[in-house]
Amino acid sequence: MRYKELKLGIVTGILCLGLLNGCKGYSCDFHSSEEAQKYVLAKLKDKYKEKFIISEVMEYKEEKIGLNWIAVKVSNKENPSQIVPVYARNTGMFEDNYHVYYYCDEIEKLVKPFCEEKNYIQKYETEIEGHPTSTAWIGKENIEEYLDKAEYTAILKIYLQEGKTDRQYAEEISDFMKGIMESNLHFKLLVYTKDENPIFQSSPEQHRQSDVEFILEEMDSIRSLQETMEHYDEWKKQNQNNETNNPE
Repeated sequence: MRYKELKLGIVTGILCLGLLNGCKGYSCDFHSSEEAQKYVLAKLKDKYKEKFIISEVMEYKEEKIGLNWIAVKVSNKENPSQIVPVYARNTGMFEDNYHVYYYCDEIEKLVKPFCEEKNYIQKYETEIEGHPTSTAWIGKENIEEYLDKAEYTAILKIYLQEGKTDRQYAEEISDFMKGIMESNLHFKLLVYTKDENPIFQSSPEQHRQSDVEFILEEMDSIRSLQETMEHYDEWKKQNQNNETNNPE
């Protein structure tokens, strides 16, 4: 009997040691929302050497098969504006995209001289778009390696002067896209004037299609799509108003 107890104790000890080693000294085997939140904060602190706070608990769920998971938004304690989503399971799976804040400045440095030499660009903005991932980016990796990772998209927004014709815009966009190809910058390009909707967009795979006529066709397609969406929104709003004013 004692042998069985001793054997069970050894096995349990090995399992606990493995769990702690896998979770860097804190348990990922959470069984409540509170425990899951503590795990998320401890994991982030260990990973990035920075302190975080929970901004929002989007969902916590315990599956019948014993799989517990949580989806939250966290913010950096020192920089509350840096908000990112985090997804964690009690299996040790952990996904976040806080890494974007390490690379935004690097990307800004890459595009700054390229954009500022074009006098038709009024201003520009950069950002990184991507879903939470388990990839361990910690800001020390090569920026080219980071940009080449397919799960993230670096976005470059440029703003052109108002009041020009579509062809003039297309010529400026064509010139800019040719420059992108020569510089080998892998960005999703969004072009704006005064409106919040882009007049043109292009993915890294499409940058080779920098012909003015092609760009004009794409501008027409984008404009038509936006008009369709606006008409749909207007129709939906009117339909909702009719239902409110004429209940059954």
